[in-house]
Amino acid sequence: MDDGAELRHGKPEDVGMDPRRIDRIRERARGWVAAGDTPSLVLLVARRGVIVLEEAYGILRPADNAPLRTDSIFPVFSISKTFTAAAVMCLVEDGALSLKHPITDLIPEIITPEAAQVLVADLLTHTSGYDDLTVYPHMRQAFAEGRPVTESASGQDPVIHRVIQYATDAPLTRTPGSAMCYSNFGYQLLGEIVRRVSGQPFWRFVEQRIFAPLGMRDSSFRLPAELRRTRRVFRDNCHPDLSTLFPPNLFPAEVMVPTDSEAWDARDAGEGGAASTGRDLATFAQMLLNGGSYGGKRVLSRASVAAMTAVQLPPGTPSLFSMADPHTAIPTEYPIRGGSYGFGLFLMTRDDRTPYINGVLPSKSTFGHTGALVSGFWADPDEQVVGVYLSVQAKFRSSGYPLWHGDSLQDMVHAAIVD
Repeated sequence: MDDGAELRHGKPEDVGMDPRRIDRIRERARGWVAAGDTPSLVLLVARRGVIVLEEAYGILRPADNAPLRTDSIFPVFSISKTFTAAAVMCLVEDGALSLKHPITDLIPEIITPEAAQVLVADLLTHTSGYDDLTVYPHMRQAFAEGRPVTESASGQDPVIHRVIQYATDAPLTRTPGSAMCYSNFGYQLLGEIVRRVSGQPFWRFVEQRIFAPLGMRDSSFRLPAELRRTRRVFRDNCHPDLSTLFPPNLFPAEVMVPTDSEAWDARDAGEGGAASTGRDLATFAQMLLNGGSYGGKRVLSRASVAAMTAVQLPPGTPSLFSMADPHTAIPTEYPIRGGSYGFGLFLMTRDDRTPYINGVLPSKSTFGHTGALVSGFWADPDEQVVGVYLSVQAKFRSSGYPLWHGDSLQDMVHAAIVD
């Protein structure tokens, strides 16, 4: 682990990688775009802090076919959870927050009796017992009934405020700690906890404690209008929007806004509201590889990074994504077959058999996160590799999984290591 590793461009052979195999990645990437698998793709690969591939393929937006650039800004959806988890760990280090405290200590308006057993750590690991397929319909019903809500607090996102107000009595579907059920609602609560504990808007705390020190100037939970106008990636009506992944009547309308709308870019939401670039995501991943520091600035302690990247689920804990068919609205549980979860990070383990997500060649100490529609990054501490895949989803597989090639990219990158 190198505390001083900073991203810089160099040659593959300087860091023990085969340049011909890196060229093969370029060929594949051009082919993925040419085949219509995605109209927009940014790839970044680095080893030991040396960037051996940073390229953009395709278009920025369909309206004028403006070319995509490596500094184009993508909504990164659930990759946002890694930033939220890092923000929570900053508060833990400050002594302002404890992961073993019940969430009702911090959000006392939650009155579901079982919620008193939910710890902050349970939100980080998706083991709270909250299931989005139960919580969000509960919110929708409360909204339909016209349940009154109070005014949002200063610095609080009004949508997140209403989400919490409508879910104060939402039921838990599992005993806290008994299973990992991936929960966006849980990370919305974490963003609100960061706001309440820090006394700042969530987006501002993340900017001051994480983005600014790391030089992640193009990352934000509140995308500025100028960046939205000039550098944000857009999709056309033929490409899946986040709402196409869920039944139309599952979420309150104010929660599930169109992916490319101004309302989406204004969401101060810890579960999926961030926008970023390939370079910024690689910087964040390199900071984690460095043990919490980058460019001479320490963002997280070594202890926090160790906790985030360690298996936090007890052996034998069931893990799943709870989804509903977008056409039939029938709830379906998709098992996470192997792997594990830390604090805000998926972890590769030797029993990882979840299809279409990860390759098989990265080391089993690898961690990272993906985001819907579709994006992802990974970091391999053993090989000191960072990889980023940012795209616009164009198709679904016949199995129903979104089409992406991040797993193939991982394997091609690690196959290029020759030292």
